Amino acid sequence: MGRLKTLILATRPQFLPAIAAPVGLGAAVAWRLSGEFSPALFAITLFAALCYHAGMNVLNDYYDSRNGADGLNLSPLTPFAGGSRFIQNGLLTQRDTLYLGAALLAAGTAAGLYLAWAATPLILVIGGLGLLSGYFYSAPPLFLAGRGLGEAIVGIDFGLLTVVGACMAQTKGLHIEAAVASLPLSFLIVAILVVNEFPDFESDSLSGKRNLVVRLGRRTARYGLLAIALFAFASVIIGVLTGFMPPLSLIALLGVIPALRGSLLVMKVYDDKAALLPAIKSIILSHLATGLLQITALVLTIH
Repeated sequence: MGRLKTLILATRPQFLPAIAAPVGLGAAVAWRLSGEFSPALFAITLFAALCYHAGMNVLNDYYDSRNGADGLNLSPLTPFAGGSRFIQNGLLTQRDTLYLGAALLAAGTAAGLYLAWAATPLILVIGGLGLLSGYFYSAPPLFLAGRGLGEAIVGIDFGLLTVVGACMAQTKGLHIEAAVASLPLSFLIVAILVVNEFPDFESDSLSGKRNLVVRLGRRTARYGLLAIALFAFASVIIGVLTGFMPPLSLIALLGVIPALRGSLLVMKVYDDKAALLPAIKSIILSHLATGLLQITALVLTIH
């Protein structure tokens, strides 16, 4: 495997659409509110978000190697659960992984500083909160994933903050419409995290990750996954009923089909690691489809 290809795959690119969708959603909210759209600012925002997400993925692999979570996982559901395995398979050293993660976060921060200069200094608050909470998701001394806060951090960072920040980069202000529009993707990104916790249950338990599935146990946590998915689509309805989202946003409810398919499959095979793969793919598809449908609804209702 070539060095560049190795570094790219180490970022776990299969998960990067999960950050592109909320960036697009934030820009769509801004366009509907202001009637303006800057392709340059959008591209820089997307670059910053992708770098941050990729950097967090890489650093999570680094710290999961340090705390033993990935090493304890002897039958990972690669490439979705169990980490990238690049350290465990000898493709990258721990030092290489740390440097790659740091470089990606530095690139994302540089882009964020430009946005703060070109748009509004409020971007620094959004970016700073995302950077610190995302870094300490798996890094000591806070190790938020080990304290039962991982799901909330992921929902806030890759849902709420990303959508609000992307909207802010275009409009230079805070908008409650962006926060409300972010809720479906906030819940669904948490659902992606939770469904990936099922196959990693044993290794997460042994390494001290007190995530939702470890705390509740797989049998009980499967109901939690279903509830999170349903909350996502309930928030679409609430957003429309309160007037913060246009009525056409109800087309995003189509995303419930793969979400339910994945959640109901987990209800049946929650303790069968190999059988969970289609469920993981279904939840990822639901997140992407819901985001694209929300964006479509906003663009089609621009006055």
